[in-house]
Amino acid sequence: MKRFSTLVWLEHRRNWLWSLPLLGSLIFWAWGIKQVLIMDVGERLGIRAGLLMGAAVIGTVLLIMMIGRIRSETRRGQYQVLLMSPPSGYSHILARFTYATGVAFAYFIAIGMMFWWIFELAGIRFDARSLFELIFAMPIYGLSISVLPLFAYTLLLMVFVSAYRLTGRGWIPGTVMLLGTPIAMEWVGEWIARILYTLPGWRMFGNAPAALIERFGDVDVEASLEMGEVLSKGFPVEPMLVMLAITAVMLLLAGRIWQEVEA
Repeated sequence: MKRFSTLVWLEHRRNWLWSLPLLGSLIFWAWGIKQVLIMDVGERLGIRAGLLMGAAVIGTVLLIMMIGRIRSETRRGQYQVLLMSPPSGYSHILARFTYATGVAFAYFIAIGMMFWWIFELAGIRFDARSLFELIFAMPIYGLSISVLPLFAYTLLLMVFVSAYRLTGRGWIPGTVMLLGTPIAMEWVGEWIARILYTLPGWRMFGNAPAALIERFGDVDVEASLEMGEVLSKGFPVEPMLVMLAITAVMLLLAGRIWQEVEA
């Protein structure tokens, strides 16, 4: 039996009551979008886009809660009989992260398709490249800079707290980690801000202004210039690369801690 694929399958067996209803909840959000019947097209589009952003935030929180249950599942030799020998801590962490990432990717792609839907309802027609960027590129970018690091941090935090229980003798390391997180995030944010656009930006939605003008007519000159400047520079890739690197480091630390505690 292949350990990693078996662990991912076990993650699905354990968490399908979280993941399937989460994906099914998109039907509810689609129904809510159809209930927005304000006559002004721009306001209607704004409200519908806000609903989809709310769906993205709520979905992320639920997925974080799902993988955060790992603290109650750290048991010695939990899968020893099934896999013939205990799998490594790295396999456990990577399997849970992979499953949650797969669910999140499917969820955010569906939200990207719903954004396409609300633009269509507003009479805005994007070209094929812009649709690809909306449905696939933006979910990848958003997951990389926010959702994946949150997943990795949740796994690290839960494993860390299990190893150094806040109520036991090892409460000091756990407290230091919890209190140090805001400081570390502030430092990382400042460092990323200093290196923005060191690399060429990821250019997306280059034809979006033309589609908006075609639907709504000429927009404010100042706003048009600002939008054109942002789109010409592209989305900065430095936050994505830095956060992916931090994600990998946190996963390695979480796997190492599990390896030490459960060995």
